[in-house]
Amino acid sequence: MSTSVAQQSTSGGAGLLARVAPLRQRLRTEAGSAGLLLAATVAALLWANSPWGESYDRFWHTEFAVRFAGAELALDLQHWVNDGLMVFFFFVVGLEIKRELVMGELTDRRRAAVPALAAITGLAVPALVYVTFTLGGEAASAWGVVISTDTAFLLGVLALVGPACPAQLRLFLLTLAIADDVGALTVIALFYTDDLALGPLALAVCGLALMIGLRYLHVWRGPAYLVLGIAVWVAMYLSGVHPTLAGVVIALFTPAYPARREEVEDAARRARAYQQSPNPEFARAARLSIDRSVSASERLQQLWQPWTSFVIVPVFALANAGVPLTGGTLATAATSPVTLGVVAGLVLGKLVGILLGTGLAVRLRLGELAPGLTWLQLAGGAALSGIGFTISLFIVDLAFDDEALADQARVGVLAASVLAALLGWALFRAADRRRPPGTGGRPVLLDPPVDPTRDHVRGPVDAPLTLVEYGDFECPFCGRATGSVEELRARFGDRLRYVFRHVPLVDVHPHARLAAEAAEAADAQGRFWELHDRLFAGQDRLTAVDLLEHAAAAGLDVPRFARDLGSGRFARRVEQDVESAEASGVAGTPTFFVNGRRHTGPFDTDSLAEALLAAAEEQGLPPAGDDDRKGLATPALGPRRREPRPGADDVAVELPADLPETPDRDDAFPRLTDAQLALLERAGTRRWVVPGDTLFRAGDPGYEFQVVLSGAVAVVEDLGQSGQRVISVHGERRFLGELDLFSTAPVSLTALVLRAGEVIAVPDDRMRDVVHADAELKELVLRAFLIRRSILLELAADLRIVGRADSLDSRRLQDFARRRRLDAVFVDLDSTGDGAVLLAELGVSEDDLPVVVWRHGGVLRNPTDDEVLAAVESGA
Repeated sequence: MSTSVAQQSTSGGAGLLARVAPLRQRLRTEAGSAGLLLAATVAALLWANSPWGESYDRFWHTEFAVRFAGAELALDLQHWVNDGLMVFFFFVVGLEIKRELVMGELTDRRRAAVPALAAITGLAVPALVYVTFTLGGEAASAWGVVISTDTAFLLGVLALVGPACPAQLRLFLLTLAIADDVGALTVIALFYTDDLALGPLALAVCGLALMIGLRYLHVWRGPAYLVLGIAVWVAMYLSGVHPTLAGVVIALFTPAYPARREEVEDAARRARAYQQSPNPEFARAARLSIDRSVSASERLQQLWQPWTSFVIVPVFALANAGVPLTGGTLATAATSPVTLGVVAGLVLGKLVGILLGTGLAVRLRLGELAPGLTWLQLAGGAALSGIGFTISLFIVDLAFDDEALADQARVGVLAASVLAALLGWALFRAADRRRPPGTGGRPVLLDPPVDPTRDHVRGPVDAPLTLVEYGDFECPFCGRATGSVEELRARFGDRLRYVFRHVPLVDVHPHARLAAEAAEAADAQGRFWELHDRLFAGQDRLTAVDLLEHAAAAGLDVPRFARDLGSGRFARRVEQDVESAEASGVAGTPTFFVNGRRHTGPFDTDSLAEALLAAAEEQGLPPAGDDDRKGLATPALGPRRREPRPGADDVAVELPADLPETPDRDDAFPRLTDAQLALLERAGTRRWVVPGDTLFRAGDPGYEFQVVLSGAVAVVEDLGQSGQRVISVHGERRFLGELDLFSTAPVSLTALVLRAGEVIAVPDDRMRDVVHADAELKELVLRAFLIRRSILLELAADLRIVGRADSLDSRRLQDFARRRRLDAVFVDLDSTGDGAVLLAELGVSEDDLPVVVWRHGGVLRNPTDDEVLAAVESGA
């Protein structure tokens, strides 16, 4: 069974599916459909083995006939399910195959080569294993039972495996499953077809030809195709070819293509017309235009996949999995060559076959494994591919006339599915244990991170929020996303930096790569964004001649631009972006990353804004906009108040190893539980530290989340300098750090090991995953960090005076602080190398200098002495 990769759009609707949509969303399509399939299987087994077991056979063998004008088609209920309803299952399989061949993974022949060869050997080896067990018997011809994989169950188990299953493996197995489906359908057509009747077969071919004709007449509504589809199914049934193959053939003739720019634009125009003048005529035109802008293949797949996953396949399992498991049946099956052959073929044959094909493809250099994918993870996926359930039971019904042998085969299919799932789970657990600590199993993080010296950045390079887009200049959706980006930049202002990286989809956008190189050629002349905007505005004009015209309009040196573009000197630069896209798990354009993590779901302005606001909240940043918080800034942790600093001749004292732990004040230094430590250890690395080691040091660009398991660690200000001071001492089960953990500002304190012991270090990106997974731990850490920040602020100087040393007002404010005996720090913008950055952080300009920044964050712009005095007396 084939299941498509989730897309960015979701469908609405009415009726039964709309009412169960919340349930479907909670269960997810993969795990939920697998769960329903399992429930239907258990129900069938319970029914068949209950005191009312005879009713199971009677019900499913009840005849149901359709008569029309003297013609009659009579089948029992089981065959209506197997030969009728399952047409829609195979139709969805065919649609998925068509989509992947036209615009999916199978369009890149080299990328598809490894899973394709693995699928071939994964079909052949299980068949050979089965034949080895049944050679010489009448059951040997049923080798097709062991060749196919039930992708619904496969993906359901993968969804339960979680982080142990990387996205690269899921993509590999999906591609393999599609090739596997092609092979299984071919086997059904060639080896499990009854006596062929050429007359009805010719009528079926004529029906397909008429359907193709309707396509060229631009008839795209459903009723005409439905009538012809029923006729083709009846004709194939009468021809002896299994009628379910009609679903596959019809699907392969269904048009599939990426959304066309002109149709999307027409749909947008009609939707705007309806918005401006809502009436039934405009509503119908907008609805039809939107439908027409999406290929029939994708529309039909979206329509029928929920029905096949949640209704048809579970009904099929209910009709076919009801095997009487009596003592005699199980005893016979335990020694039956059929049962043993099915179990060995699916459990061992699939595992060996897929690994063998993958190894051959890599050794023959037909392709290579995706980066980060290990052979043990691949073995886990190969073992799960032995879950053959749906198509295996389907072929059992085709291959066996003897019901006793069929029951033995069904027992084998059920047993093999359970064993394959357990084997796959065990291999994934082993792979997870062997995975180096601190490494991610799935590419959801931006790789490599943003580099302002290399990347194209719009907005302040040190802005706290980052939005990265992987785009294609010829992609219509990327063109529309530029409007969302501009709205976001207007909404977030200097708090947002936007980065653009190239992913030219050359298979569907022939001019995209050259356009990407043209943008890089413009960057060499300092005009990347000027050409970037022009290329998206003129997406329908991206030929070489058009690019020269765009360059002239953007004010470039056209001769130099033409030479650079013709030489191909920027091709490697574009390819580096493509490589980073693959390493980051990008599957299409546009793809966005918010603060280094891939954004999933819609990419309209509101959805991206919500993701950015969530990132801002996670970092403790104030909201954007003109509100009461504008101008607030966290003060620097300068000289401590009420305690005089040592003189210049003083020498730092070596810290004693027996310093006591800092008492837990207001839950600032809580101890973690065993469960919390276990969660952190799975995400991080345990290591031994000795006295004198530093876990992070003042001036570092950042640090990892550290937990002390044994020993002791001191957090020290100005370590090794004359004014060093111990801020806190942490012992067993206590964690280090404060709110600057996720900040880009340099670290101001040092963590020094006092007594030898062990610590757990969790990288920044993994820590974000941990706190998202455990709300209680997130609450504990954030509250402790806030309290620690308040402690540091209490120790900090009362105020900072930011200005220039030669300013009379700066000297006046310093004198005022001395007269009032306030602990004050003067920050001279002439002596600091990041004055502009500091002013931006404070939200002030040169005209506002000098400014006074209070310990609690308030800012006064060039205040008078009376204004400062009023602030002091009010406690602001």
